[in-house]
Amino acid sequence: MYILGISCNIHQSAASLTADGVLIAAVEEERFTRKKYDSRFPISAIEYCLKETGIKLSDVQYAGFYWQPWKGLLKRIWWLIRYFPRSLSTFKNDKEWRGSVFTLFQHLAVPFKLRKLGFNGKFYYIEHHIAHASSAFFVSPYEKAAILTVDACGESCTTLLGIGNGNKMRVIKRTYLPHSLGLYYGALTQYLGYKMLADEYRVMGLASYGEPKYYDVFSKMIKFKEGKLLNDNSWFSFHLGGNFAYSDKWIKEFGPACADENSVQTGEYKHYASSGQKVLEDIFFDMAFWLQKNTGEKNLVMAGGVALNSSANGKLLQKKIFDNIWIQPSAYDPGCTIGVCFYIWHHILDKPRTFQMEHAYWGPEYSERAVLEAIKKFELDYEIREDIEQEAARLISEGNVVGWYQGRMEWGPRSLGNRSILADPRRREMKDIVNRKIKFREPYRPFAPSVLEEDVEQYFDSGISPYMLFVCPVRADKQKIIPAVTHVDGTARIQTVSKQTNPRYWNLINEFKKLTGVSLLLNTSFNVKGEPIVCTPNDAIKCFLNTEMDYIVLGQYLCKRKK
Repeated sequence: MYILGISCNIHQSAASLTADGVLIAAVEEERFTRKKYDSRFPISAIEYCLKETGIKLSDVQYAGFYWQPWKGLLKRIWWLIRYFPRSLSTFKNDKEWRGSVFTLFQHLAVPFKLRKLGFNGKFYYIEHHIAHASSAFFVSPYEKAAILTVDACGESCTTLLGIGNGNKMRVIKRTYLPHSLGLYYGALTQYLGYKMLADEYRVMGLASYGEPKYYDVFSKMIKFKEGKLLNDNSWFSFHLGGNFAYSDKWIKEFGPACADENSVQTGEYKHYASSGQKVLEDIFFDMAFWLQKNTGEKNLVMAGGVALNSSANGKLLQKKIFDNIWIQPSAYDPGCTIGVCFYIWHHILDKPRTFQMEHAYWGPEYSERAVLEAIKKFELDYEIREDIEQEAARLISEGNVVGWYQGRMEWGPRSLGNRSILADPRRREMKDIVNRKIKFREPYRPFAPSVLEEDVEQYFDSGISPYMLFVCPVRADKQKIIPAVTHVDGTARIQTVSKQTNPRYWNLINEFKKLTGVSLLLNTSFNVKGEPIVCTPNDAIKCFLNTEMDYIVLGQYLCKRKK
């Protein structure tokens, strides 16, 4: 039995496909269209999922969408009434809100688009936070777990606290707009000159350079009490429409917003980032304490865009409120497509659980023929190496930056060793070189280490972390050994690499270990600022040629520019 999950029209669009309760494929539309944050109907993603499975859309028995559109519209109407006449600015200034009715019709059109493409099965609209919760619990390693989903907002819900047991979930508490941890952090993101609901990860990176000098003020903006978030909305205006999520009160307290992202390291901005981040972390702790107390569970699963805040995740892990924490690798909206599939399979069809997500490699893989055609198309010098891991490790150890393109593409926002740019973590200058010459991004942005799973505790105060979702301390005696992946605050966002789930990447790191004694590499996503992670061999080679990478490895092909 095949089930298709879809997200589109608001944030990144995506599609996932399961067969008899087992995930087969999952991918974001932007990887094919090369348009970052592409929210259009995911026709290319759907086509890939079907191709990977070897079926037609007419073979799919069930399909679902990650949003119940009528709930969102009813909430908009309620807001207009509650905040009248201030809410009239909704119609005057805010294009996104004015487009909410158009978005409603886009959502309602999804099943009709599917039927036009050949789908004739049953279609479900799944509540957004239920889809998030399903994506976290049903594919986790736990039979029972507490559930926490946190984002800016779904239809109207912004936070869900629940419990999962077997093939069912139960909601304990919900928080609704305008109370939102994601929109609180989004307002801070916008104030710092970044794009709200897109660049929050930059704020997290900047926060490490500041001190929480303004914690007392930021802590007044949002609280967690009795299972629910409570915003002091005098600080915000996202619920009133307009172009800004923060209110005049914010400006009076902190001064003018940062003019652009290039000025954010000046003045007090980094301290605002640090203060706002600490409040978010403390809210995380409060929610986890409450959830553990009210469920008695030892396991926690998480999803939602805010669950990508790896700094908060790492500190939550260190608090040991729960014995175990598992986070959906695609915690943001694309991950809901998996949640849709498994909610239909388990909760609606009442099927038992048989699948556990043990890796994140669910995207396209391209043949050796496609790789060779791309190499010849771009006229690269190349050689086939049977010892490709050993040779690539040697090149990296000598100070070269290598593009590493292998196997199936990763699911989620992180490159985990199949679409990665790799460098030597021992060389302090590598951070600046990769930021400036290859990624074209801010100099304060950190890089992640990929470490052999069995060696993680030699370098980090951490356990297994295969998806780069936890920031943890670098051991004091190792910080000078791996400076390129040690952030300014002595931490790193780690990926542990398993020989079972990615043998070629594991072998590469192990070869580097044999040469240097260091069992990790600097790993960053194979893309440049403003572009999606590369998907096809053509994408990878274009990125290589447009940067100052030294070599690119595609499968067993070692390539460089023609002299």
